Amino acid sequence: MTRTQRGVLLYGPPAAGKDTVTQALSCLDPNFQLFSRLKAGPGRSAGYRMATQEQLDELRRAGSVVYENARYDSTYVTDRPGLDDAFAAGVPVMHLGQVDGVQAVLSGYAAGWLTVLLWCPREVTEARSIGRGDADTPARLAAWDATQADLNTNPDFRFDMVIRTDATSPEQAAEQINRALTAPRGQMLMIDLDDTLIDRLTAVTSWVAQYCTEHCLGPEPEQRMLDAMRVRTDLSVFEILCTELSLPEAANELWARYEKELAELVRPFPGVPEALAAARDSGDQVIVVTNGGGPIQRAKIATSGIADVVDAVCISEEIGTRKPHAGIFEAAAVAASRDLSQGGWMIGDNAELDIVGGRGAGLRTIWISHGRPWPGGPEPDFIAETALDALAHARGGPR
Repeated sequence: MTRTQRGVLLYGPPAAGKDTVTQALSCLDPNFQLFSRLKAGPGRSAGYRMATQEQLDELRRAGSVVYENARYDSTYVTDRPGLDDAFAAGVPVMHLGQVDGVQAVLSGYAAGWLTVLLWCPREVTEARSIGRGDADTPARLAAWDATQADLNTNPDFRFDMVIRTDATSPEQAAEQINRALTAPRGQMLMIDLDDTLIDRLTAVTSWVAQYCTEHCLGPEPEQRMLDAMRVRTDLSVFEILCTELSLPEAANELWARYEKELAELVRPFPGVPEALAAARDSGDQVIVVTNGGGPIQRAKIATSGIADVVDAVCISEEIGTRKPHAGIFEAAAVAASRDLSQGGWMIGDNAELDIVGGRGAGLRTIWISHGRPWPGGPEPDFIAETALDALAHARGGPR
């Protein structure tokens, strides 16, 4: 399963509107389809995939039962193969009457589930059951009582949404669910690239050493190049170095070589790709926010594997503004279909660009120290030794 798969879990007492809300969802968007649970036993067959006890036993032996329960002299099963087919076909809408069932599906089948409690008073359940001609209204009322008791037994469980169907039409409920399902989830994590996610300094040091060895340059020119390129490197830096050190290539030739070769040398800090993937899998949106040229930054992001585990990339050259100006953070939020007013984090190793800039944009900030003392000025919300520490704090801190 992938985090992009979305599904809806509708929980509520009998006659709370699970069927009518599901129909309204399907009318709103045909991708919404009722997930038909397997059922073995008497009574209604509409909305179920009827099965024999032998077939259920086979699913149990195969470990393919996500959740099962017994009610109305029947057994109801949520099965893994059925869910696989449902997600392949669209957005499944599952009806459940037990909090244990909701929790079992959340933990047993990885997807972007939206949990919705559809609620109506007991007298509404009674009136609706009688009105639709149910022959077992007393049993429905007993189930309403059981649902209330189930909620009382699980006071710590929180649904993503609670909709009172005695005060909300099915169409209104469907609109609310659709908006909630498609809205961005989790928090916004803006993260610097160079010397935050990837070890740029080590790559630059290696490139300068290789270049100086190739051209028989001594330790002093090598140190001068490294000092000039340590924090930021662009064509203007090479123009200065070519003039000062009488380097054999023209500045534009050396810049083109550097763009290609440095990208092949950069590596992510240990554990960073896995930590970014975990943040995304939990629903957070990860956006790289970096100063620099588009081609070289995108090449570094691609070769380091960072491109595969982030939601968006925002590069200063491509949008026409640099950190610490608020415009780059605004553009990063838009790239993630967000707004700065929703808040989030800016994580980086540069006190001015990342921390001052992030604070100015209204974001909480984490400074990557790499063992350095804080240089002074308005402090970040948290100081972390590494990007892994920073991500752990952001994901565990207040939302």
